[in-house]
Amino acid sequence: MTLNQEDKSTVSTSAGYGKSNALLDFLGCSYRATVRLFKTLPSRIINSVKRKIKEYRNRPKRTDISRVYVVVGYTTKKRVDEKFNAERRMMIIRRGLLILIFLLIIFIAVNRFTEMINYGELSQIFGVDSFGEVVENDPFADRTTQNTSVVVAEMTEST
Repeated sequence: MTLNQEDKSTVSTSAGYGKSNALLDFLGCSYRATVRLFKTLPSRIINSVKRKIKEYRNRPKRTDISRVYVVVGYTTKKRVDEKFNAERRMMIIRRGLLILIFLLIIFIAVNRFTEMINYGELSQIFGVDSFGEVVENDPFADRTTQNTSVVVAEMTEST
């Protein structure tokens, strides 16, 4: 296949498209997008302010901190109260189940970790065979209370 003169010219111009042309295209695109942003910015701000004002005007009047339900359509106050109580019960149930799940996870973790502990190895590591040995050599034990109780007992017998 041979290329005619037109094909050669198109190939040569596309090969000459370098980094500088790509940078110019990117800057031009960025400029157009920035201009479009600034042109539409005032109308977007005005629309958002109008929307907030409309939402503020359409809100129900509140007299206290409680949740306000707007009665729409064919509903009644009884139906709204039932829905509120149902939502409240569901929140209590969710919290209870979440606490129960956390307690079960803690229980399972403690159970697994205590099964993995080999108390024979721990007694060899620390050099203690029983809890009595630890208490027997306690440097902070108050030994005077035992002696004074014996002395008091002897004094009452002699009198």
